[in-house]
Amino acid sequence: MEAFRKEDLSLHHYLRFNVLNKYIETDHDVALEYLDDLSTSGSYVYQALSTREPSPISLGRGWVYLDAYSDVVEQTTRVSVYDLGGAAISGSDYMIDYIDGRVIFATQAIIPNKVTYDYFYVALVNDWEVVETSGVPVVVVDLESFRKVGFQLGGGKLIPRRGHLHIFATDRAERDDLIELLYDGINEKCVSNQDWPKGTMLDWDGTFNVDYEFKKMEHASCLHIENVTANILSPPLLTRVPRTDYRMLSDLNRYRARLDFDMFYWREY
Repeated sequence: MEAFRKEDLSLHHYLRFNVLNKYIETDHDVALEYLDDLSTSGSYVYQALSTREPSPISLGRGWVYLDAYSDVVEQTTRVSVYDLGGAAISGSDYMIDYIDGRVIFATQAIIPNKVTYDYFYVALVNDWEVVETSGVPVVVVDLESFRKVGFQLGGGKLIPRRGHLHIFATDRAERDDLIELLYDGINEKCVSNQDWPKGTMLDWDGTFNVDYEFKKMEHASCLHIENVTANILSPPLLTRVPRTDYRMLSDLNRYRARLDFDMFYWREY
């Protein structure tokens, strides 16, 4: 995994748990459906049937897998599974697929009935192609141009990058709240520059990566963010349409904003 991807993952993790954590919501007493086609001996899969919009398991969302931003172990308070009698089932009896909103048991001796869980209300993605399918609100993390320049005599580089956060909201109030929350969350902040030596916190199947190891980039500073500017976007579709006439804009583009910023760190070689 190269440095650019590690920086992107570090920023993404910081935004998810230290800024957008204010947009974590709870879905209570959601029915669980047994998925026979995905189940095998020793792996019995149950799907949460949420009616929330946007869906808690749409792209860029999912169930919350940490109790707090600084944690390095799987959550213990964010998901609760209940049996037919309404009693809580011990977390040691099941695994959780946080991406697809599923609970996996090793035995059929325990029959789950409902689940209560926290989930990410704001989708956080770094791919423009998934914006429309995710459903608003969505924040796109876009790191683009960069260069590497010397910052001292001898070995060492200053690595500056230009970035943007594109915000797509459901209404004006939500857009304005998100842009101010994100502005305050990144302006003049220092983000932990993680090395991710054993992968991200979630494994390929959506379960928590038990091999995850928190480790900072060696011989490198944290990620510094500065020169943040906020922009409200109201693109006209036709030249004769006033910029304030939102009726002519699609649902996705009606309430948009963008934050531009510089991110940099020092690294010794």
